[in-house]
Amino acid sequence: MGCKARKIIAVCASWEDVENLNLMLGHLIQAAEEKGYLPMCFTFDRHNIESRGEESIREFLSAFEVPGLSGLLLFGEMIRSDNINGQLIQLAHAHRIPVFMLERQYEGCINMSFSYGDGFEQVVRHMVEDHGCRDVVMVAGILGNPFSEERIDLCRKVLEENGSSLPPEKVLYGDFWDEPTLRALDNYFAAGGKIPEAFICANDAMAISVCIYFAERNIQVPAQVKVAGFDGILQGVYHEPTITTMCPDFAMMFGGMLDRISTWHPEDSSRTEVWSIPYELKKRKSCGCQTGNLIEATKKIGMLKKTNLIYTRDIRAMGNFTRETLHMSSVEKLIKCLSPLFDLWTDPFSFAAILDERDPNLARPILHSVHGHIEPAEAFRWKGSLVPDYEALLSDPSVRIVMVQLLQSQEETMGFFVSGIDEWDLRAQERFEEQALFLSAALNAVIRNRRLEEANDAILRMAEHDYLTGLYNRRGFLRELDRRLHLPQTQNLALTLFAMDMDRLKYINDTYGHHEGDIAIQSLAQAIQAETGEKGICARYGGDEFAFAILAQASSLPELESIRSRIEATARKVCPSKAYLISASLGACSCPVQEHRPLDQLLAEADRALYADKMRRKHGTGRPES
Repeated sequence: MGCKARKIIAVCASWEDVENLNLMLGHLIQAAEEKGYLPMCFTFDRHNIESRGEESIREFLSAFEVPGLSGLLLFGEMIRSDNINGQLIQLAHAHRIPVFMLERQYEGCINMSFSYGDGFEQVVRHMVEDHGCRDVVMVAGILGNPFSEERIDLCRKVLEENGSSLPPEKVLYGDFWDEPTLRALDNYFAAGGKIPEAFICANDAMAISVCIYFAERNIQVPAQVKVAGFDGILQGVYHEPTITTMCPDFAMMFGGMLDRISTWHPEDSSRTEVWSIPYELKKRKSCGCQTGNLIEATKKIGMLKKTNLIYTRDIRAMGNFTRETLHMSSVEKLIKCLSPLFDLWTDPFSFAAILDERDPNLARPILHSVHGHIEPAEAFRWKGSLVPDYEALLSDPSVRIVMVQLLQSQEETMGFFVSGIDEWDLRAQERFEEQALFLSAALNAVIRNRRLEEANDAILRMAEHDYLTGLYNRRGFLRELDRRLHLPQTQNLALTLFAMDMDRLKYINDTYGHHEGDIAIQSLAQAIQAETGEKGICARYGGDEFAFAILAQASSLPELESIRSRIEATARKVCPSKAYLISASLGACSCPVQEHRPLDQLLAEADRALYADKMRRKHGTGRPES
């Protein structure tokens, strides 16, 4: 049962920071559901779009031309491109809707920034003042990075206020990631460092690495050392022990954003606003504020195991899909592979389309799945409506977020992929990105293989056809004739092989010019084609020499003079009002297909008959009049 079509909150982000994006989108979904909005997230590979220039950016922007757009949220620091951010802002201003810019500052936007300093100071005070930790090791981010250095200064300030200090040897640099953190810990203890009362980390990823490091050495967190992080990523909740941290107040952030949309006036588009997003302290197990729970830990392990099994199944299925499509050159065959693949997942809506190469505004659907049922869909103008049943998608209550991504190679945009998702978690987002990636790879393979086949066909045609007449050359003629002689349907037929020379080509060239000679050759070639039709194979061997073969119920030798007369008459009709007449000498040989001799022998026999015909015409009736 449908619901009223919801207004769209368009979200734009690069998928390189998938964990933070997933966390924030989860909170946005909750806030949007309460107030009748639907998030529509457009993700992209920033490097891929920027490397292809303005054309690729324009294609990406076209995806935002959808009805019902009420606001635009840009993850500015993820996008990290003033060009892309700037053009998205212009698009929103053209629609006179608000632009919420996260972690970057632009005119005409509602610029939202997290209060990193206040938030980090709060978690430090919790460890130092609430837990009484004075002996602290600080795991910072990148040396010289402003976010990293700010957090070092705050940690040092709080310790000094509480009668302690943070000497340089107790500042480690983990580069905001796991492997550098583990190396920094090794170096610290190798230099004689002692286990402190607490490790305070500049983000959760490094805090998790610290816990893992101690677990491998049978040092208990928090019983022997306390650990705290910062930023509130999902892994901090699933890790054991759970990580004490600071999370942005997403309820306030997204609630305020949706309230601002509801009070928005078009004339507000040029205004610049600045919002500061506070953090909330999450007291968990790694600092000792929560106690262990075996049932809860078992549930987490079971859930992670299930997720891993699903992940393995998905990757195996998409790997098999890639293997099947690697050498495909047909979109129709690709479409047949998509339905079984997408049957693995229960998303309420999946849609993919390729762009017409001659008209990129025209989208041709290759996948249209609605609640597990494959629906037919005709080609449509996709700009202004990403999917054919756009209103139905917006009205489907089981669709809680719509994800959109262009299907691209390094050279071109091939199509786009839209997924309406119900159960939102990190695996759902990862799966969407994987689906888009594998679809892009499969489409790229199909398109490249088809173009390669077309190029090879063109090269083969050039190699086996005469440039002037379009007939086969000797190589192509022999290959095609040999192929037809081995077909089952030709085995009871008779083969008649003809050799033909145009009369007096040198005279035409010398008297009227080589251009007229070419016209005469082309006219005779057209006449031979007209005579043989589908039952024959025609070739120009070069100069004035032609060969053709006819496969029929009976030998064509009795019709030799009639065939010559018809060819000459047709050639003269093709090339009328000339000062010269087109005529030709003709010789032939014939045999049953099942008893045919080698083609070289048959051609030699036809050539001998041609030579005899030349001699008869020259010494008997004389040369034809010009």
